Amino acid sequence: MKCQVSLIASSAIALALAAIPSAQAGIGDVYASAPFQGITFTFTQTDADTLTFNIAGTLGGDWSTANYLGAFDIKDLGLDFSTVTATANGPGAVNLAGVNDQLSAANILCTGGGSPPGGICFNISPDFNVNPQPMNLTYTIDFSSALNISNPAGPHLQIAWLVNAGDSSKVGSLYSQNIALSSGGGGASSSGGGGASSSGTIPEPRSDSLAFVGLALLAGVFWMRRQA
Repeated sequence: MKCQVSLIASSAIALALAAIPSAQAGIGDVYASAPFQGITFTFTQTDADTLTFNIAGTLGGDWSTANYLGAFDIKDLGLDFSTVTATANGPGAVNLAGVNDQLSAANILCTGGGSPPGGICFNISPDFNVNPQPMNLTYTIDFSSALNISNPAGPHLQIAWLVNAGDSSKVGSLYSQNIALSSGGGGASSSGGGGASSSGTIPEPRSDSLAFVGLALLAGVFWMRRQA
């Protein structure tokens, strides 16, 4: 009898734990870089299929001679860009369609072969003058499908700076780094399904779920004592 009671209590606890929301990709998730050569990059998921991309600071290091933003590309968004499309709006970009390509050392204006279908590249045209600095540029990027950023390292960014508008060669580093989650919005999953969290964060359990867990534990103890 005691074994049956223990089994009932264990089942109640398991059901209670199952009621606690699991980690989900969050609307409001923020991915922010450490300063790199004077610049900080920040991605924010504002809704299921939209990211904002902010570039802030003063160009330094091997970017110090740059005057223009030429292009940037993003990947590790959980999307197949052989079918998914995206448009960007911001400084120098009005409904700018992204291409399924990426930057590279030899091909800096969205012509590199790279590793599509995982990436989307935006060639700012005409190249945008970032002076005077410090800059604070924000691009809103709308995708044709819901984001599913399942890589815990966050979105991967490459960016090309130019000395003169129309240059065919970049200035300094392409950056080429993932930008990790800084804070989670705890919103609903953008992918519409279960599975792994796209943000890597675990939202706080709901209070009613915690209460249910507590009641289940108390019930188990009560029944065990009564049967004893």
